[in-house]
Amino acid sequence: MVDVGKRPITGLRLFLEGKKCNKLAIHLQHLCSLPRVIQLEDDPNNSRTPEPFDHRYFEPIGSWKRFSHVCTMPVESEDASIVTGAQLEVINQGFKKILFLRLHFSKVVNAYPVRQPEWEGSPNLIQKSGLISTLISTHFSTAVQPPKLLKFVDRTEMARGPHDLPGYWVVSAAKLHLERGKISLRVRYSLVTSLLPGDEEYALNEEF
Repeated sequence: MVDVGKRPITGLRLFLEGKKCNKLAIHLQHLCSLPRVIQLEDDPNNSRTPEPFDHRYFEPIGSWKRFSHVCTMPVESEDASIVTGAQLEVINQGFKKILFLRLHFSKVVNAYPVRQPEWEGSPNLIQKSGLISTLISTHFSTAVQPPKLLKFVDRTEMARGPHDLPGYWVVSAAKLHLERGKISLRVRYSLVTSLLPGDEEYALNEEF
């Protein structure tokens, strides 16, 4: 589990690691410090995979030896929590080796969403696929990768932050996505603001 402590996650991306660049990993981008408008506390059920397992979300992929299927079910919290950690995990179910996304959540205690959360996927999936578009990435550290497995992984950075108006966009859910044999991430962002005295009733009617 890549855990950044009580600091909101603002970006995620998939990456290939190892000497042969054949190990799928997840990289996180987060705020350097916790903004005053956000206070977090540990969520007692903070680590989540898509449970109970829904076989409708198990999609086969034949390009990897370490797993045979990808679970594309959204991983999200039922309360006002945001993502502060992430992990990729392979779970055996019968003859299937399924890749899951596990997220770590922290509960927001003094803030609420000011608009509907927004899901965002990689723009590369609607463009013509190719090595050039796959290699382009910003903000995260990059390295030259051999092309063997790149055609199966979309490493596009999915990130927002304080620079994206009108304020603090943070990751509140995510899921793996499989299209044309290529694994990518889809991320849900929530825009949060501080909870002022008298706003509690309004906040109870809102969900991340």
